[in-house]
Amino acid sequence: MIRVLSLFVFLLFVKLSGQENGKDSLNRAMPGGMGAFRADVEKQIDLSDFIWNEPFNLVVKFQISKEGKMENIKLVQSSGNAEFDERILYGVKRLRKKKWAPAKRNGKPVESYYSIPMTFHPPQ
Repeated sequence: MIRVLSLFVFLLFVKLSGQENGKDSLNRAMPGGMGAFRADVEKQIDLSDFIWNEPFNLVVKFQISKEGKMENIKLVQSSGNAEFDERILYGVKRLRKKKWAPAKRNGKPVESYYSIPMTFHPPQ
C-alpha cells in the first residue's frame, strides 16, 4: 500500500530543564536519533483514507522523565481538523513504550520537555 504521506517534516525546538540543549541533545535523547523517531511516528499514523488538499500544521508537546519515559503527550496547537489531530496524537502516543536517554544536569538525570511542530503535506 502506498503511503498517503508524501512529505513528513519535523522541525524541532527543545526546551530542556538540564544543561544540554540543541539538536545534538535531541539526537542523543531519541532512540536511534531524530530520523528514527520521525520514521517511527510515520509508521504509527494511518492517513490512507484521509483526503486533504492543503498542508496541516500542528504542535505536539511531551515530557521525558528522569527514567527516560515519554509522558504527558499533548496537542498544543491544532491543525484545525479534529480527526486529523486525533490520528497524529494517537500515532505519537503509540511510541510511549520507547526508552529515551534522559537529559542531565550536573551529571544527574532531569526531566526534559519537547515541543515538536509538524507539517503534513497532501499526497501528490
